[in-house]
Amino acid sequence: MPHFAISRDINIEQFLTWLQQAFNNRELAIGLWIILGLLFCIAKVDLRNSLWSVAKALIAPRLLLFFGIVALNVVALCWLLAEVRLWSKTQVPPTVLWFVMAGCVFAGRALQSKEDDQYFRNLFRGSLRLGGIFEFIVVANTFSLTTELVLTPVLFFLAATLAFASTKPEYAKAKFFLEFILAAFAIVLVWNSVSSIWSQPDIFFTTDTGRNFVLPILLTVGSIPVFYVLFCYSHIEQARIQIDQNAFQSDDLKGYARKRFFLIFPLRPWLLRRATRQFHTLPAKTNADVDRIIADILNYERNEEDPPTVDKRLGWSPFEARDFLSEQGLRTNDYHKGHDEYWASSEYVELDSHILPNKAVFYAEGQEGVVTTLKLTGKFMDGFDNGEAIQRLKVIGALLCEKAIGRGDIAIDSLIPNSQVFENEMTIDGTAIRAWGERYPSDMGFEVILTLSR
Repeated sequence: MPHFAISRDINIEQFLTWLQQAFNNRELAIGLWIILGLLFCIAKVDLRNSLWSVAKALIAPRLLLFFGIVALNVVALCWLLAEVRLWSKTQVPPTVLWFVMAGCVFAGRALQSKEDDQYFRNLFRGSLRLGGIFEFIVVANTFSLTTELVLTPVLFFLAATLAFASTKPEYAKAKFFLEFILAAFAIVLVWNSVSSIWSQPDIFFTTDTGRNFVLPILLTVGSIPVFYVLFCYSHIEQARIQIDQNAFQSDDLKGYARKRFFLIFPLRPWLLRRATRQFHTLPAKTNADVDRIIADILNYERNEEDPPTVDKRLGWSPFEARDFLSEQGLRTNDYHKGHDEYWASSEYVELDSHILPNKAVFYAEGQEGVVTTLKLTGKFMDGFDNGEAIQRLKVIGALLCEKAIGRGDIAIDSLIPNSQVFENEMTIDGTAIRAWGERYPSDMGFEVILTLSR
C-alpha cells in the first residue's frame, strides 16, 4: 500500500512537471478557468442540460467527420514538417492548442464564407502578417501562475465589456476608457516579455522557440487547401439537395443538371450557387436550358474580367452598378436573368442598432448587359425611433446619386423628407429620380424607395 501511494505521488509529480514544461503559465491559467467553467455548468441542472445538448451536437457524425479530416490534415502536416526538422515531439501541445483554438475555428468559418469576403486570401495574408511577431513576443514570457489566474478573467471581462460597448454609439466614452485600460495591459505584457528576453536571450532564442513561432503559420497555410476543398464539397452537397427538391422537374433533367454543374463548377462554389439558383428560378425545362445556364454564367465571368462599355444614355454597366454602394455594405450579387428581366440585389444592411433594426437593400434592374433602374429601398417598422435610420438612408441615397450621375449636389432632404407618406421626382442629366414613401398594408411600418432610371 505505501509503495502504491509513493508511485501515485511520483506519477502526479511527473504529470505536473510535464504540464509546466509543455504549457506556459498563461495557457495553464486559461485551461484551469475553462475546467472551472465546465464544472460550474455541470453543477447547475439547466446549464448541464444545455451543455449536454452542445456536446451531442458536436459528436454528430457529420461534424466528427469534418473535424476528423481537419485533424488528419494536421497530422500529415506535422509528419511533413518533422521530415524537414521543423516539428518535433515537443511541439505536440502547441499543435493540439492550434487545432482546438484556431484550426477548428478557421475550418468552421470557411464553410460560412461568402463570395466577396475573400476569406481564404485574407486567412493566408493574416497568417503572414508582421503582427504575428508582436503576438508571439507578448505570449513568450508570462507572469507567475497566481498572477495569470487573476489576470485571465479580468482581461476576458474587459474584452467582453468592450465588445458590448462597441455595439452602441451612446457607449462611446466607455468604449474609449476600456480601450485605454486594455492598451495599458498590453504595454505591461509587452514590457514583461521584452525585458525577460533582453535579460536572458539565450533562453528565448532557441530551436524550439523558432519552431513554435513558425508552427501556427505553417499549419494555417498548409490547411487552407483542405479548408477550401471542404468548403467546395459543402456547396456541392447543398446544390445536390436543392436540385432534388424540385418536384416539377423530371429526374432525368435533375440528373443532367447535377452532372453538368458538378463537372464544370466543382471548385467554384459561387458559380455553382448561381447555376443552382437559375435552375430553379428560370426554371429549366430541358437539357438545353441547363446548357444555356452554364453558358450565361461563364459568359458573365468573362465579362466581369473585361466589362463591355455601356452607352450612358441607355443605362449603367451591371459591373459598375454593383459597386455603387459597396462601401455601405450594399454590393449586389451577379446580374442575372429573372422571369421578365435581368436583375441583381444586395443583402440587407441594418440602418440602426434597435432590437428589430430598420434595414435597407439595393437593386439593379434592366435588360441583358445594361441596368436601366437603380433602386434603394428602406424598410422601417413602427415601435422604434427611426430618425437615425432615415438619416442613414439619406446618406446612402445621396451617395447613390453621386455615383450614378456624378453629381454630389442633389437636394436629398427635399427628395426624401422626414415623413412616412410622400412622393417626389426630378430629372437630372437625363436620369429620372423618383422617391416615395408608403405605409405597409398591415399598417405596422412603412417603406421608402428611391429609384434612378434611364
